[in-house]
Amino acid sequence: MAALSFSNFSPSGKDAWEKQAEKELKGRLKTLSDWIIGADLHLDPYVTRSDIAPEKMAAMQACQKKIPGWQNLPVVNFTEPRQTNAAMKHALENGADGIMLDLGNASVAHCEFPKLLHGIRLSDTAVYFKTNENAADVFKEISKNAGYYLKGGIASDPVAHEMHTGKSSGNSIDAIVSVLNQSRNMREFRAYMVEGHLFHNNGVTPVQELALLLSATVNYLDLITDKGISPLTAFNRGLFAISIGTNFLSEIAKLRAFRFLLRKIANAYQLPAELCTPFIQAQTSTFHDAESASYTNMIRSASEAMSAVMGGCNALTVRPYDEQTNDRGDFSARIARNVSSVLAHESALAYVADPAAGSYMLEKMSLDMAAKAWELFLEMEESGGFQASVLTTLKS
Repeated sequence: MAALSFSNFSPSGKDAWEKQAEKELKGRLKTLSDWIIGADLHLDPYVTRSDIAPEKMAAMQACQKKIPGWQNLPVVNFTEPRQTNAAMKHALENGADGIMLDLGNASVAHCEFPKLLHGIRLSDTAVYFKTNENAADVFKEISKNAGYYLKGGIASDPVAHEMHTGKSSGNSIDAIVSVLNQSRNMREFRAYMVEGHLFHNNGVTPVQELALLLSATVNYLDLITDKGISPLTAFNRGLFAISIGTNFLSEIAKLRAFRFLLRKIANAYQLPAELCTPFIQAQTSTFHDAESASYTNMIRSASEAMSAVMGGCNALTVRPYDEQTNDRGDFSARIARNVSSVLAHESALAYVADPAAGSYMLEKMSLDMAAKAWELFLEMEESGGFQASVLTTLKS
């Protein structure tokens, strides 16, 4: 018997799919509801190849991450230098690839960086220092006796902090520029963060979230390049922090659409596509967590984490299921780290750069979401950009 191949089968059009679906659903095909992704995006309940222009699908795929895998990046909260150092080492010895170190409101002096980083080589291990302190002051401390090359970065978004607190960000852009100048040869060190958690946690739709992230990104690029930093350096040395919610497919599409939209921003700055390497840290959402039944958060975070890695994040932060309670312990932190490890090695998702590529529904969802978000972003730009359309609104 001759071996069969795809050439032995003629392609099926959407009409054929509809007839088969009508048969299997016993005449109830029209009862299928649309995919509703907020008020601004509706999609047909199913999609076939004929619904997507091949060149558009190819353009979406061309913007996605090219290297498989991601960093397992748990959060460690700063308490006291030696205790926090032990917590970081424990995480790194038990599955973590790097650390998101939340310094909270600790001052640079209170952190005692020599004790905090004892035995942790920043040239080998990516540590992202989440802080509201002056970025240049933090960099000065962590770069002491750390060699000529650092990984990780300073996860500081002074504009988002201003939105949170109403306090002016002051000379924070000068501090970011100073760090960029001092770390110009450190390609794996991020000097600032564009944080989308505030947008997500205020209940915006994915389309609105993407438009706001784009507007915030352009705001930083303009502020930083006005200080003499090249657009390529400003673009590549930011950390894009995004929350991932429980809507499994649309959250995959959101990340893929974001990379596509970042490519459009890079093109607007005339940056060569092959040199643009945006770094996206995805974090499981706090918006949907339950406090009274914390174990259900394990299921939520597992789904969110899978969306994040299938969407193409560079780093994954899975929050412990009991983070909202006062009972957080080592067990929940271990489970959070293991979610990333299971997805990487048991599910083999770390061996494919773009697992969602070729899914007609996800490709269509990504393209439509990107198109709607771009329209909204342009409206914001015409209204004066991020400062005028977001910060001014929040202050009024």
